[in-house]
Amino acid sequence: MPRLPAAREFNASFSPSYIPVALFVGGTSGIGQGMVEAFARYTKGNAHIIIIGRNRTAAEAIISSFPKPTVEKGGERPVHEFVPCDASLMKNVHATTTELLSRLPKVNFLVLSPGYLSLSNEQTDEGIDPRFVLYYYARWKFTHDLLPLLHNAKEAGEDVKVMFVLAAGKGGQIDLDDLGLKKNNSIINARKVIPTYTDLMIEVIPRFKYFSSEHQ
Repeated sequence: MPRLPAAREFNASFSPSYIPVALFVGGTSGIGQGMVEAFARYTKGNAHIIIIGRNRTAAEAIISSFPKPTVEKGGERPVHEFVPCDASLMKNVHATTTELLSRLPKVNFLVLSPGYLSLSNEQTDEGIDPRFVLYYYARWKFTHDLLPLLHNAKEAGEDVKVMFVLAAGKGGQIDLDDLGLKKNNSIINARKVIPTYTDLMIEVIPRFKYFSSEHQ
């Protein structure tokens, strides 16, 4: 991993000839908010930035703090927007990716950092532990479904990156007879296995052509 001054220098040098499209899933608070704010700052607001999450009030406050766009490239003007999605339900993720596919020409940067903290073992209406949905299933579906848009950016010769934020390399051993933790579900067991599942997913994603992936 590069040192912080080197990373800042690299970020400051980012000045694409195109208007990048960046999606931040879970960008209304925490690490996601910090990343979307940094991206807006380094691009000077000259990017199509989409925050995906549940809290419209928080998203609109974040967007209002972005630098105002100053450029127009290829007849395009930068747009900053919020797309509501409760990503703890897979049907919502599907509806969101379907809507994005219908109107976006490309995606250059896909950043996924949705999180969930609970001491209980409740399930969603779809019968899945919300921790599994937000940390694994939803991230996979966002990435898988938006591959055509990532492909379009790559074909245009533009930057294409996917970033997952979730305890890389910090997972534990998995139980092949209880992958969904239906038998031994607890916050401790979930924290052990979900990072491992995500690490394994990251191992697979780079095998898809057209884009690279990064996991931190």
